[in-house]
Amino acid sequence: MDSRSPHAIGDSKADRVPSIWWFALALVPLFASQLMRLHQHTAAGWLVWDYAGRIAALAILAAIPAARAVAYRREQRRISFLEIGVWIAGIVLLDRLSQWPRRLINATLPATVIGKYPHPTGWLNVFDLIVGLALVAASEEIIFRRLLRNASQPYLGDGVFAILMTSLIFGAFHWWSGIGNILLAATTGILFMAMYRRSGALWPVVLVHYLVDLIAFSGVWR
Repeated sequence: MDSRSPHAIGDSKADRVPSIWWFALALVPLFASQLMRLHQHTAAGWLVWDYAGRIAALAILAAIPAARAVAYRREQRRISFLEIGVWIAGIVLLDRLSQWPRRLINATLPATVIGKYPHPTGWLNVFDLIVGLALVAASEEIIFRRLLRNASQPYLGDGVFAILMTSLIFGAFHWWSGIGNILLAATTGILFMAMYRRSGALWPVVLVHYLVDLIAFSGVWR
């Protein structure tokens, strides 16, 4: 007779589900929100759907014990704050230098730009720059760096090939924003994953992701 409780048995079954399914499940609300955003005509409507998809994806991962154990695990930082600063400076600089090629590619292939990021103003712009971009950085790093890395290891390993493939998936997530943005996202994805593997902890990568987006969307460095 099995002495385990039904709750324990359920957890055991969940633990045996491959991590790739948790990643796929998290993509459902993200993709749904992308589709809904394409039909929005106001910045507020666009942002509401964007936030909703990201919060829903994170909530799904938090609600499933096996997914939560991967997505929200604690990690020990292995590099110094000085090295983190060097990574941040390098990635931000490379992202800025990549803006001209991104714009050129999108201008050359305008049909690939299906939707554009809105331009909120006033308090909504401030809220998005502080809270919204933090949500973007945290959700994408948890899902496309930590969770996808864990999910792909049985199939791709954890070397250069895995970095390239996961970064291409991250780039493809930006399918609506044009080929230039897709290529830029894939390139920064390589840097983010390399930094994550080097640092051992995700929060430095979340920080650099946030700063890259903050500089891009605040217009402080054109």
